[in-house]
Amino acid sequence: MERRGTSILPLHYGHPPEYLFKRMVELGGTLCDIIIQEYGVDTLLEKLSDPFWFHSFSLVTGFDWNSSGTTTATLAAIKEYYVKHDGAIRVIGGKGERMGRASAEADNLAGSGYISESKVPGILSKAKSIARIDNNLLQDGYDLYLQFIVIDSSGKWAVIQQGMDQGIRMARRYHWIWSSRQELVNDARNGVSSFDYRPESLDLSTRLSERNRNSMVEVAGDDPEALRRRVAQEGQSTLDRFSGETRELRLDRSVDWKKLRMIYEYSPSDFMDLMNINGVGKSTIRALSYLAEVIHGEPPSFQDPVKYSFALGGKDGIPKPVNVHDYDVAIEFYRDALGSLGSGDRNVQTLIRNLSRISYLRSGQG
Repeated sequence: MERRGTSILPLHYGHPPEYLFKRMVELGGTLCDIIIQEYGVDTLLEKLSDPFWFHSFSLVTGFDWNSSGTTTATLAAIKEYYVKHDGAIRVIGGKGERMGRASAEADNLAGSGYISESKVPGILSKAKSIARIDNNLLQDGYDLYLQFIVIDSSGKWAVIQQGMDQGIRMARRYHWIWSSRQELVNDARNGVSSFDYRPESLDLSTRLSERNRNSMVEVAGDDPEALRRRVAQEGQSTLDRFSGETRELRLDRSVDWKKLRMIYEYSPSDFMDLMNINGVGKSTIRALSYLAEVIHGEPPSFQDPVKYSFALGGKDGIPKPVNVHDYDVAIEFYRDALGSLGSGDRNVQTLIRNLSRISYLRSGQG
């Protein structure tokens, strides 16, 4: 598995207008089908898991230029397209309550024969762990509220999810993709895009925190009463007192010793087992991380993984209003192209590649 990147987006509410969304469904789905026919479903999954390509894709469909809604609208459009059309991928999950429906939707796909029933538990388990990682291990101030899972019939997948910071009205998007790699931690991400760098972010998903994670498992195996006495002897009663001048964390609440007792009695075998215990959230993870540093001297990483993307216009008129005529022409063009590709017409393949090259040259990159 790889976390391919993260994007930061202003938090906007509302829905795309119906005239636009129905076109997003047709154009977005048709473009996905073309990519699958030309380059294979693996390539499409790789592209969807790239935050820069995904953002460009949402701009092409005309939704918005920088809104948090680009994630929801673009993936909802692809999801609807593959409900109406047979194809190599399906999309499950969504925003808010729809996140909780992913399991039932996956079961329905298995029941329809689209995917083997044996592959469903593994996909859902990975998606659940990924949600915990981006919500609890990477504590960047964003709370997860959206998760889409794009699946192909062989069981490969990409996960795209989004967190929200209500205080500054911004959203941060996280991208993951299936791979032969088994671990979900230790710097799986490929690229990150944002202007909102937060040096106080606790990142336990990076290799830089590996020793701290191992120490957390050791702490979880110690009797909480013994831990409490040991920490008290060192003058450590609340987490905020452990903060130094160069690492002010503003943690003014006490360690939840009852929660640590529950973890101790559970006796997790490794860090992933610890992370996936029901009831273990951000504050417990952070407490264990700090206890691990206090007792074993292994600090975690506080390096925010974020680094510092119009074809048909946008719904808000930025950078220009959506041109419905051009949009419909584009849909028809790519529908025809998709049909010709299916018949093996090499002239159409050449045309599409030349269009891509012309766009590349006009951008000043060629």
